[in-house]
Parts: sequence; C-alpha cells; structure tokens
Amino acid sequence: MEPQIILALALALTFLGQWLTGRASRRHRHTLAELERATLQRCLALLQALQKHRGLGAQQDLASSCQRRALARQLDQLWLNWPGPSLRLPALQQQWPHLRRKPADFAAHCQVIEALLTVIEQLEARLHPGQQGQGLGQACRTLEDLARLRGLAVRAANYQRCPAPLQAQLRELCQQLAATHRDEPMPGLLRRLQQDLIEAAQPRLTPLDCFALFTPLIEQRWQGLPVPGSTATT
Repeated sequence: MEPQIILALALALTFLGQWLTGRASRRHRHTLAELERATLQRCLALLQALQKHRGLGAQQDLASSCQRRALARQLDQLWLNWPGPSLRLPALQQQWPHLRRKPADFAAHCQVIEALLTVIEQLEARLHPGQQGQGLGQACRTLEDLARLRGLAVRAANYQRCPAPLQAQLRELCQQLAATHRDEPMPGLLRRLQQDLIEAAQPRLTPLDCFALFTPLIEQRWQGLPVPGSTATT
C-alpha cells in the first residue's frame, strides 16, 4: 500500500477517534446536566415538603397529624434513590428516618434544610455559573426565613406564654422579614404575630392558627420562585 494512502488512513482514523471521543464526552455532559436538573427539581420538592413537615411537627390535632403522615409518605418517595454520591453531593437521605420518627425536632429539620439549601446552591452553580447569590439559591434562603418563622410560631403557640428564647428568635426573624418584605400582606402578618403571640400575656393564636396564617403566603412565594421548567408542587 502506498505510503500516502497509509498516512491518509491513519489521519482519518485519528480524526474519527477524536470525533467519537468528543461525541461521547458531549453525551456524558448532557446526561450529567439532565441528572443535575432533575436533582435540582427534586431538591425543591424536598425543601418545600420538609418545611411543611417541620411546621406541622408541633401540632397534635387530628387533621395536622394526617397531613404530616401524608407528607412523610411523599418524602419517603422523594428520598428514594437519592443520587448524592454519583453527583458528589452529601447523603442527606440518611437523616430523614430520624425526622420521620421525631417530627417535632425543629433543630434537626433546620439542619437538614440548611444542607439541602447548600446542595441547591451547588447545583445552581454547576448549571448556571455566575448566578450565585442572585438566583434560585438566594430565593430559597429568603423563603426559608419565612418558613422558619412559621415553624417557630407554631411551637411558641403551644405554651401559655411565648418563652423568652422563642421570643428572641421570633423577634429577630420578624425584623429581618420586615426589612426585606415591605409589600402586603407581610407587614400585617408580622404585626398580628407580634401582638397576638410574641408580646401577648397569653397567646391568642393556636398552633393551627399560626400555620394557617403564613402558609398561603409561603405557597404563593413558592409559585414565584425563579425555577427553570416546572416548579415544586404544594
């Protein structure tokens, strides 16, 4: 075979190999990005369900207990086959059995939610470089302040008078939210919480009242999150 032909075949095989390698690499990146997008959507559904599970944790009435059990079953499915290791993410699902057994453990819920918020920020940074601090992750953290206020208010309403440690946490969150959310209905909700729970000699809000007071606004904010594609369901 002529040397020129051999050289041409070698070059052709080299170019073909490079093209096939590049194609495989592009397919891998596409598959990985699709998995990251799906995991981000799952994280949002997990965050919303965990926030609501935390808010219902200190409520003992039958309707709240039934709603909490239904949320627990939803969370069981959401945590199933969590792709943490394959995406270099923490194994957050390991904490869920404790939260399921002890729904009133507010601090443990907050720890898992904080870790989940970090994962959302990591996935957002991979999918949308350069948007950290101004996109979905920041919006979720702002929404978490409101959801945490709901959970603390539900806990405080179980006492004959709001305990001093809860008063301090509630006041701090109210101040943060008042400074960043001046649009209605936030000011009115915060005033009512202040007057009827935080500063009241005897709470005029039940745990169920506190949950119902903030849940419509929280769900409205969820619907307005800057999420590409579909959003988490309520």
